[in-house]
Amino acid sequence: MKLVRLLTLTSVFAAPAAFAHVGHMHDHGSSNAFFEGFIHPLTGLDHLVMLLGLGMLISHFTASKSSSLAKPTLFIAALVSLTVGLAAGSLFGAISGVELMIAASIFVVALGIWNTFSARESLTQGLVIASVGLVFFHGFAHGVEATGGLVGFGAGMLAAAFGILFTGERIAYFLSTKWLGAGIAVSGAALMMAS
Repeated sequence: MKLVRLLTLTSVFAAPAAFAHVGHMHDHGSSNAFFEGFIHPLTGLDHLVMLLGLGMLISHFTASKSSSLAKPTLFIAALVSLTVGLAAGSLFGAISGVELMIAASIFVVALGIWNTFSARESLTQGLVIASVGLVFFHGFAHGVEATGGLVGFGAGMLAAAFGILFTGERIAYFLSTKWLGAGIAVSGAALMMAS
């Protein structure tokens, strides 16, 4: 039984990285890199769900904070993580395990949202930091799939990512329930089964 688990885990990491998005030209001579970058996070449901969830998590986590800088700091940290991942993906190309980390990020965000409604603030803080760090892998996948000029593509991607984070933050502002975390987790599971 242990051998079967080991082989299964090995096959997951040995599988070639899949493109997270369909319908993109993947033509590095694309004339509208900004548009391609902007549309990329919107058409990849895994990225969309994670960024919406992260916006919700940041909103719930910072709601009780007296510092007015907590929310902008976390938004900026997430965008920096995404940018570093984009550069790394463009530089190194596809590597195995990235899609697995993207899937894991959705569940970490979901657990973080669920946990914000409990008294375990130190665990929530750790989950927020882990979620912001895991955005790197979403950026990495974008970097591998980048079309056109990297600067234009990255600028478009960051503009869309900020909009999605902000939308998630607004959704959480109006819907304050731990069941948002369950919804994110179910969405992540559905995406994994559909892949």
